[in-house]
Amino acid sequence: MRLPKKITPDNIREAVVEVKFESDSSSELFPGIIYEAFDASYTYTNRPLKPAPQNLASPRQELRIQINTQSLLYNDKIIIQIIPNAFIFTCLSKYVGWSEYKLEIEKALNIIEKTKRVQIWTRVGIRYISEYPQKDLRDCTKFQFSFGLPETASEMVAFKSEFSYKEAKVILNLNNHLPLIVQKKEANRFDIIPTSLIDIDVIKVISNLKDIQELLKVLEDVHILEKELYFGLLREDFLETLHPEY
Repeated sequence: MRLPKKITPDNIREAVVEVKFESDSSSELFPGIIYEAFDASYTYTNRPLKPAPQNLASPRQELRIQINTQSLLYNDKIIIQIIPNAFIFTCLSKYVGWSEYKLEIEKALNIIEKTKRVQIWTRVGIRYISEYPQKDLRDCTKFQFSFGLPETASEMVAFKSEFSYKEAKVILNLNNHLPLIVQKKEANRFDIIPTSLIDIDVIKVISNLKDIQELLKVLEDVHILEKELYFGLLREDFLETLHPEY
């Protein structure tokens, strides 16, 4: 499959990278040790940096989105959160593109590596959520939303599947015409816009990995799987409307 390097618009609402690890440091001291390793180009905060995503909750989703919780490090491009045995990376505002995003993650992981507090890396996960306001996924994807009542036209559809793909675990969520609350520029005015979502979570478990360069290779491999799944879902005529660059 020929994968585009870029599409416009990219429709990415959220891009989350989670890297899990094991450490011999206590969970209470570990965050402070990590925060102190970063220079003045990073800022620490315990306040939300952006609104919590709406309509994204699912009780079994593996890769967590906690972008508005406490204890965050951020610079002008990414946010870094430390939770027990995991680092979570998100973009500060809009998606900056994979090359730049990966470079920022690599910089942060190299800083973390130098603390010598991570014993092994155990898992890499990437989750992309793409949104399509006022679009029907039946016009965008090859997926057919149908069930045992073919004469019934569903106004809203939610589909979830968990499966293996090239030695990775995938959690796929498709939401068609999800009612999304959008605040208008005028104070206290809200609109409900039917919005479709493609939510792909790719997770690769790794064993006793210590080398940071090997970890970055796994990260790149997982991102390629993410792209294969996303572009494999899209209809070719819809992909052409996104002006793919190869």
